[in-house]
Amino acid sequence: MQGDINYLFVVRERHMFNTLRLNIFLNRLGIFAAVVLLSSCYVGPGSLSVLSIGADPHVYKLYPGNVLAESDIVKINMADAYYVIIDDHKVTRSDYQQVLVLPGEHVIRWGKEFMISVMVDSSMFREGEGRAVVNLIAGHTYELYADRTTGHGYSMFFWIQDAESGDVIAGTKKP
Repeated sequence: MQGDINYLFVVRERHMFNTLRLNIFLNRLGIFAAVVLLSSCYVGPGSLSVLSIGADPHVYKLYPGNVLAESDIVKINMADAYYVIIDDHKVTRSDYQQVLVLPGEHVIRWGKEFMISVMVDSSMFREGEGRAVVNLIAGHTYELYADRTTGHGYSMFFWIQDAESGDVIAGTKKP
C-alpha cells in the first residue's frame, strides 16, 4: 500500500513537472512567434521581412494601355501610408507598395493609423489623412509620408517627398 502511494506521488509530480516545462516552452514559443509576426508587419525605413527580401514590391499600374518606360511614368511609393486614393482610385499597402501613374496633375489622399496613448484617447488609435493636388513629373519617384508629435495636443503631419532629391512637394514635414 505504501509503495503504491509513493509511485502515484512520483508519477503525479513528474506529470506536473512535464506540464510546467511544456507551459514554459509554449510561452517562450508564443513570445518568439509574436516577435516574428510583429517584426514582419513593420514596413518602413530599416525594416526587413523574410518574405520581401529580394522580391520586387507589388506594383499597381494605374493608367490605361500598355506598360510604359520608367522615364515616361511616375512612381508613387506608399512609404508610411496604409492607403492612398489617387484621382478616386483607392490602393492599400497590404495589396501594393507602389503605384504607377501618368505624369501631370493628380489629387492624392493618403492615410495612416497612429497608435496613441490610452491617456490621450481610450481607443489607442487615431486615423489621419493627407490631401494634396500635385503636378507629378515623369521619371520621378515620390513617397507618401505621415508622422505625428506625442502627448496631449499632438499634431499630425502628412507630406509627399521626391525620393531622389528629398524635396517636399506637398504637405508639411514633421519638424
